[in-house]
Amino acid sequence: MPFFEESFLFSASEADLYRRMKLSAVLRHMQDAAGRHLDSLGYSYEKLMEKHQVFLLSKMEILFEGSPMPEQEVTVRTRPHPAKGACFLRETQLEANGKPLIFGNAAWILADNETHRVLRPSAFDWDYPFDSAEFNSDIARKRIPEPENTLLLGERQIRYSDLDGNRHVNNAVYGDILCDFLPVDWMSSFPLHRVSLLYEHEAFLGDRLQITGCQTGENRWYLAGRRGDERCFAAEAEFFLSPESSRPVPA
Repeated sequence: MPFFEESFLFSASEADLYRRMKLSAVLRHMQDAAGRHLDSLGYSYEKLMEKHQVFLLSKMEILFEGSPMPEQEVTVRTRPHPAKGACFLRETQLEANGKPLIFGNAAWILADNETHRVLRPSAFDWDYPFDSAEFNSDIARKRIPEPENTLLLGERQIRYSDLDGNRHVNNAVYGDILCDFLPVDWMSSFPLHRVSLLYEHEAFLGDRLQITGCQTGENRWYLAGRRGDERCFAAEAEFFLSPESSRPVPA
């Protein structure tokens, strides 16, 4: 079927100090739902490995309109759309009590499981039930240029717990890195509204990422992580300006 849904209990361990769902938890649940959708269709990680293929997340955008409460049941609903260029497109949303709260659009790429060389979508020769409805996002063409006034904010060494089965930093970990290097006075006063993440070069165990960033608007920030001349990830973060939105409201 063209969509997949499942429910989970939003654990307090996935909440921030204001009991909002952490960005990394959102990314993790959306990634897991996409993987389980493939599993339900018979295209498990192991099956892909047999064909020397793997899906890697290339770009992600998240829109927060609210947050569930800890210990509340959350439904995640995900559906794939037809590929655009080299990107497999997917939209996902999290809702509680029937109210959509968090929305995500993703661009995945199919790659060789050993070299991680990007493969054409036609290499995925299984029947895949795309949703024919319009995909209201230009995530496949998303670019994040580097501003001229970026500053070095610090260094982040890649540790064992950052890695996943592909032996690189898991995409959800970048959500924590982003939030750790955004100004704490913003993170502690205003909730995130919109986040865009580009995964440009893989980061591996022992790498030391130079984190750079700057404010690009009244409530917007740019951050990136570099390994030498390579930009491993880039992000744009936009905050709500209403402090009253900083705590979740029961859906």
